Amino acid sequence: MSFQTDFDVKERVRNASDIVDVIGRDLELRPQGRNFVARCPFHNDTKPSMTVNQERQSWKCWVCDIGGDVFSFVMQREGVDFPGALRMLAERAGIELPEYRKGPKTQPGDPDDKATLAAAIEEVAQAYYEQLDARKSDDAKAAWDYLASRGINDENRQRFRIGFAPDSWDFAVNLLKRKNFTEQVAVACGVAKSRGNRSGNQSGNDGCYDFFRGRLMFPINNAHGKVISLGGRIIPAIAERTVAASGGKVTAGAKYFNGPETLLYRKSSELYGLDLARDAIRSAGEVLVMEGYTDVVATRMAGIENAVAVLGTALTAQHVRILKRFAPRVVLVLDGDDAGRRRAEEVLELFVTADADLRILTLPDNADPADFLAAHSAPALLDMAANAPDAVDHKIARLTEGVDITRDTHRVTSAIETLLSLFVKVPQNDDHASLKVDQLLMRMSRTFELPVDRLSRRLDALRADRKESEAKKARYQKKPNGPAQHNAPSKPSSAPAPSAPPPHDDYADFGFDDPFASAAMEDAAMFGIDDSMPPSSSVPSTPSRSFSPSQRTNDSQSQPLSGVERELFETLLESPEVAAMAIEAIDPDWLRSTTAKMLLSAYQDLDLQGHDLDSASLLTLLENEFLKNQIITLQQRVDTRADRIAESPHERYAAILTRFHEREFEAEKSRQIVQLESATLPEDEELAVLQAIIAAERIRHNPR
Repeated sequence: MSFQTDFDVKERVRNASDIVDVIGRDLELRPQGRNFVARCPFHNDTKPSMTVNQERQSWKCWVCDIGGDVFSFVMQREGVDFPGALRMLAERAGIELPEYRKGPKTQPGDPDDKATLAAAIEEVAQAYYEQLDARKSDDAKAAWDYLASRGINDENRQRFRIGFAPDSWDFAVNLLKRKNFTEQVAVACGVAKSRGNRSGNQSGNDGCYDFFRGRLMFPINNAHGKVISLGGRIIPAIAERTVAASGGKVTAGAKYFNGPETLLYRKSSELYGLDLARDAIRSAGEVLVMEGYTDVVATRMAGIENAVAVLGTALTAQHVRILKRFAPRVVLVLDGDDAGRRRAEEVLELFVTADADLRILTLPDNADPADFLAAHSAPALLDMAANAPDAVDHKIARLTEGVDITRDTHRVTSAIETLLSLFVKVPQNDDHASLKVDQLLMRMSRTFELPVDRLSRRLDALRADRKESEAKKARYQKKPNGPAQHNAPSKPSSAPAPSAPPPHDDYADFGFDDPFASAAMEDAAMFGIDDSMPPSSSVPSTPSRSFSPSQRTNDSQSQPLSGVERELFETLLESPEVAAMAIEAIDPDWLRSTTAKMLLSAYQDLDLQGHDLDSASLLTLLENEFLKNQIITLQQRVDTRADRIAESPHERYAAILTRFHEREFEAEKSRQIVQLESATLPEDEELAVLQAIIAAERIRHNPR
């Protein structure tokens, strides 16, 4: 079956994929009027230039001049074609797609098929849960006893689906074999290791063995509750037995470790427990970020539901972006030991460079959250979180601990340099970030009893030093014989030159006097985009992903609509009734651009299949990113100009038809004049052609 013709499948997935939710997974959306705005991820955006319209389920970046619907956003963001975006959104929405692939494909059962990996890891997670639940083996009973000693009750064991991995080399591997999964799938989903790893073979062809053995198991879910990986915690009794049996030659391993990164799981963008905590985080307006699974379980048992945990990595900018979709305040709850204090230092740069209210709570007495809650109460932890200092205050307190501000010149100077060296990394063209730096300088001024302008001058000097250093590095890398030349990444190809503007009369017909080169800026101004935005020629030409020939098909299809053709399709979008008339009346040969011909063909397909002739149906039918972008641009022009146009869509359509007929007349007259000038016609035919031209002109100017 072809998704190009199966409109219903695409419409079902589109209706189940709210564009605000999808885009909000990756970007911070802020309400602005009836829309949302965000910083565009496809260029170096310092001001929100991406608009997301929830009502129309569309998005647009006026700087990049790209936009479309939820499918085209995923295509751009993930670097996939339309079928790939459709599969991703269908999987997210829990919709099973009919069998279809476009080009090279994966098959169910393949180790690079995400659905197969998801099914396999779910089987293993459930088997581990059942092992602990049944407690048939002595090891499973030991795991149960250890869980109880940590104060985790059965209700929360079930809520978090905590399980037990038998101390076996092949429990998970054999389980998946019985379920008709290959060893390659066992390795690819992260529950087994290939014996060929030592030689670089990741295929599993040399056999494989279980990744987790003799551990408490914690399923790691994505934000929608689907298992994507597993984490294991050491069980002391089993670990001690293993070490003793080896005569001390084998270590117990890390206290916690997570499954390897796979097609399903990226630790830098996933958080343990987020699927259970999302609503509570929104309600509280704050999220507590822990360091381990048991900390999250313990806080949940104490009645604190807005807690999540990182997964074997420090808190990242991606984590913060995800969490800020749910709450404006992020409190990093760290163990009170030396390792916890070191991690507190590491997040300072994140606080300074990210637009986040990031707080640091270091627990007293070397306690972790579970220990603290066992000795104190949930309100005590929440009170500490409410009063937690932000990362800069935390850093200043650490740097000035035991320091006499007025006498210890060396340590004070060192502290100031440490802080300012972080502020240097904040982009100066980011107004919000710059305001944050100004406020931080005032705090430093009060702490160190120095004038703000003195600190600002030193910051400017550090910025200049950094800029000079980067310039030197760039010059060094560009040297023909420089050592970095061989490994330097290839420079991205420049964007194709814009097409030549159409004849001026096409613009003049409907009052569009500005040349084609400024059309994008005209549209941007019309829709309220900051007029300080650079013109398209000055926009950085290295977005994260640009259109490829396979997406745009060819350059002729990539010409934006203009003149009478743009006015035609704006009118059709405004009035589906007029669109139904145009399908019958408009001759495709009247259209000069391939873009216009393809859009007319799309309207004809919708009509043939009995679908509505509106922008939503067009976006569902079309799979080409460029055409989707054209629809969004036209639709937003229609929305914005609605109260400024006196003529009805039917009146404008009649004028458009007249213009097309006039254009065809002029073209035919030009052909006839060329014939006359060629002097190749017999005299009587020349006279007949000339008389026909004169008669047509009389009818044109005096139709009655």
